[in-house]
Amino acid sequence: MTHKMMYLYTKMTIQLLRRHVLQLGRSIVSMNRQTSYCSQKMTLFQMSETVQKSSQCAFEGFSRHMSTEPKFEAFNVQDTNDFKNRVLESSTPVIVDFHATWCGPCKLLGPRLESIIASSAGKVHLAKVDVDDLAEIAMDYKVQSVPTVLGIRNGKVLDQFIGLQDDDQIKTFVEKLVN
Repeated sequence: MTHKMMYLYTKMTIQLLRRHVLQLGRSIVSMNRQTSYCSQKMTLFQMSETVQKSSQCAFEGFSRHMSTEPKFEAFNVQDTNDFKNRVLESSTPVIVDFHATWCGPCKLLGPRLESIIASSAGKVHLAKVDVDDLAEIAMDYKVQSVPTVLGIRNGKVLDQFIGLQDDDQIKTFVEKLVN
């Protein structure tokens, strides 16, 4: 489970609970004016059950979403042999993200690439190459600036782009590589 998914689930649950707590507060105020202690207690019990059911529904919806979310393989390339084995010899097309830890645009592009590639349902993999750690691979592919993204199928570079791109352009890039 990713941090983003945990955040979304937590946010959704908190919103539902907030809504019910506000409703509960309004009901308490009106009950104090109109009803007896026993009926107030029964109404509070019913409201607490509603809050429990709401949080359970939120969790079930989240679980359904998690189970249908497409999976994809993303990996950090460790060395030249790893690159050869997992990228060049892969039977599945691979998108190679040449990045650096100090690069601001790289930090923006990475999550967008992951999101778009995840929607391809395993038809393409994502390889991440840190140019500071693996300068030799970057030089082999004539990477002169980061981020540089290559689309490789059957060991051959089919397409590439440099710098940040719109989501639509990235989607088109992925689709060209898959088809």
